[in-house]
Amino acid sequence: MKLSKFSLSGNNKLVPLVFHKVVSNEPRNWEDVKETTFKKIIEYVATKNSVLDSNVIDKKSKCLITFDDGNISDYEIAFPILIGKGVKAIFFVIVDQIGKPGYMNWNHILEMKKNGMEIGSHSMSHAPMSSLSLTKANSELKQSKAILEDFLGSPVRSFSYPYGDYNNKTNNLALTAGYSFLYTSKHGVLNSGKKIIPRNSINSSMSLKQIVNILEISAGTVLRWWIEDNSKPIVKTFLGPSNYKRIRNFFFK
Repeated sequence: MKLSKFSLSGNNKLVPLVFHKVVSNEPRNWEDVKETTFKKIIEYVATKNSVLDSNVIDKKSKCLITFDDGNISDYEIAFPILIGKGVKAIFFVIVDQIGKPGYMNWNHILEMKKNGMEIGSHSMSHAPMSSLSLTKANSELKQSKAILEDFLGSPVRSFSYPYGDYNNKTNNLALTAGYSFLYTSKHGVLNSGKKIIPRNSINSSMSLKQIVNILEISAGTVLRWWIEDNSKPIVKTFLGPSNYKRIRNFFFK
């Protein structure tokens, strides 16, 4: 299927997307996205993507590409595709995982930064933020930011919540710690001036038609977003984030 043109009602809106792992073979987990699918998405949004340099959204930019976790596939597969099409993206890394097997190392991160990619924090340990004490959550926010800034030599403005887990208290902590933008996993589009950023997950369960529906924001997609955003927190609370992810991958397989 060929990706068709999409449109958004109104001006100054972005469709934020989040990827976790791009794979060259068949997906093994729910969050995996095939390299061929990823290429088609990037080819389409190549002239319409953006990163948030300020609270003002370029009217020509309709898509924001982000990655969570700092998997090695970000560097080995996604990064060359992005560079080849001149597309910028934001890579949120788990600081404690940098350099470990399956994850990017500091040289990878620095190379991406030098080539126009934005590096953001995905915390120190990837713990659900609202489950931590305020002292511990504050430490995760500040320490990860400081370590990344010290290595990169530039401000880290963006934070992505592990498991999309946040509340008003963690938002206040993150903004006080100096972050300008806080990325969640709640569906939606981004309007100018917002600091809490919704994102739409692209995963192995989705067909290209479903991805087009996200970009076009069809009525059916909006309804699905509402159902998922209102039911997923209940399920996550009951199972816990780790068990939720484990069970999701079990049923995918």
